[in-house]
Amino acid sequence: MNNMYHITADKQKRKYGYGSNVIYFFKQMKSWNKWMFYCAFLEIIPQTLAYFLGDLLPASLVHGLERQGTVMQVLGPLFGIAAGMLVLNVLSSVIINYYYEQTDYFHLHFVRKYIHKVAEIDYERLEDKDYKDIKDNAWGSARFGNDIYRATGAVTALLTGLTTAVMYGVILGSKSILILCAAFLSIAINLYLLGVARKQHGKYFGKISKYSKGEAYITAQCMDSAAGKDIRIYRMLDYILKKYDENLEKIGGLYGKIHNWYCFRNVTGAVLEFGRDLLAFLLLGYYLSQGSITAAEFVFYIGVFSSFSQSVEHVLRNVMFINAINTSISYFREFEETESVWRQEGGVGKNLVEEFKNKPVKLELRNVTFTYQGNEEPTIKDLNLTITPGEKLALIGLNGAGKTTLVKLICGLYMPEQGEILLNDKKMEEYTREEYMALISVLFQDSTLLPLSVDENITGERTWDKERLEKALKLSGFWEKYNTLPEKGETRLVKKIEETAVDFSGGEKQKLLFARALYKQAPLVILDEPTAALDPIAENELYMNLGPAMENRTSIYISHRLSSTRFCDRIILLEHGRIIEEGTHEELLAAGGRYAVLYDMQSQYYKDEEERKKRSAAMGDEHVEGEKGRIFHE
Repeated sequence: MNNMYHITADKQKRKYGYGSNVIYFFKQMKSWNKWMFYCAFLEIIPQTLAYFLGDLLPASLVHGLERQGTVMQVLGPLFGIAAGMLVLNVLSSVIINYYYEQTDYFHLHFVRKYIHKVAEIDYERLEDKDYKDIKDNAWGSARFGNDIYRATGAVTALLTGLTTAVMYGVILGSKSILILCAAFLSIAINLYLLGVARKQHGKYFGKISKYSKGEAYITAQCMDSAAGKDIRIYRMLDYILKKYDENLEKIGGLYGKIHNWYCFRNVTGAVLEFGRDLLAFLLLGYYLSQGSITAAEFVFYIGVFSSFSQSVEHVLRNVMFINAINTSISYFREFEETESVWRQEGGVGKNLVEEFKNKPVKLELRNVTFTYQGNEEPTIKDLNLTITPGEKLALIGLNGAGKTTLVKLICGLYMPEQGEILLNDKKMEEYTREEYMALISVLFQDSTLLPLSVDENITGERTWDKERLEKALKLSGFWEKYNTLPEKGETRLVKKIEETAVDFSGGEKQKLLFARALYKQAPLVILDEPTAALDPIAENELYMNLGPAMENRTSIYISHRLSSTRFCDRIILLEHGRIIEEGTHEELLAAGGRYAVLYDMQSQYYKDEEERKKRSAAMGDEHVEGEKGRIFHE
């Protein structure tokens, strides 16, 4: 397994600091909505000025009373300050309303980036245990209601708090350096204690995802109708709930440890703040008694000191929350910045790819070895195979022989641990992924249909070649069903998403997916159990169409039914990741080796099946079909 691009925890700490993550966050905000980005900074100005005028208001009243002025001389400045506060608060409300309206959608920007990355990253990564943790942490950070979603409010609140704290600190320092120094000492101790709490937060936070995944999996299974059958029949509910509670208990315990450290910081901070506030009141009271400041100035500085303390506390509170946000953004960036093994640019070129598409390709595997992560023994071992242009190759083998792994290697979903794969004498690594995969079309057993129209599911395009589509539908055997659909190609799929959509049976779905594989017009086609869900008539129809369908193409067939591979030019038998026999059907039978034994065993199964049919008919019973001899299914 290729782990060359895994980012370690130490690298993450060095690479994703607070400043770096804040810059990244605002860059993402600007790319999402530039006016939202501007509002994040614009809202600081009216809010800060409104806070200042609020502190100036009572001092202005005391100043007017000290001067013993007229009612208008006392109240006039108050009305002016109040009017200014009103304008600033209205302006602030408009900016904040727009900003938070966009906040509800901004997290979708990260969700989209997540979807794009998880669909674009090397397939092998999705099965990498280390990368799965990175992927899960990124998704947990990005989804609605989690840290990145809440970051929009926390980051702007932190900026506002810092701005007001600096403004009040300058004003306060101009009157008393001693008070300011006491305040900064309190802040320094608070920040140190916060750092200790934050370190413990990071220590326990990573462990929570392990139990969160268990809780989420149990929740998903309980909501799944397929799993619901087993839960009810085997009376698993009590056991499932017990396991669920165990996960919750572990999560609660870890969160409890995190919050205990923050509680310690808060209690210690409260004691420090009390001492700081007491010192400020005593000093300002002393200045007032000595005549160094007036009563109006005393009221003003008390207000400034109170606002300064609140601003600092607001900053510290948001810094605590920013820690979780910083961790989440780091997780997301680690996920997003994981590099691809595939070449990103400078491949063989578009013109050569188009040239390759026009004729059958040659495929060659040289000394290919592949081992799954965590396994000691390789699944594919030192395998050599050459498929000539236009050849029809059958790939068979017992369960665990390595057929599926070999197909994924050929498709470029896995990279060989050792050896080389060449397509038209060009090494796989010479292509970009898009170039290489443009030359391959695959019908997998476990393919997915999207909640789009039938035509869109087949073509994967917004506009398509109708003649080419019709040809693919006819060769796949789906043409007849296609013409009975309510809106033909415009018929929507996946009833779970749209009530008016349609769902297909297993055989119908397989035909549709075969049509998709044919429509792509790739010069190399891989069919993995193409007849597994088809009835005998549909199966025979598919094999009748395979000749014209595979015209001008190189093809690989995987099947558990040996009789269905007789039309192939060559058959290879895979066992324990090695080719143990190869040849035509007749050659392999004549050799009397492993293939001949397996063919005889499977032929006997079908003879027995025919006998069971006859007995059922004689007894008047309904005959139930067997499993079609799936001893070769992987």
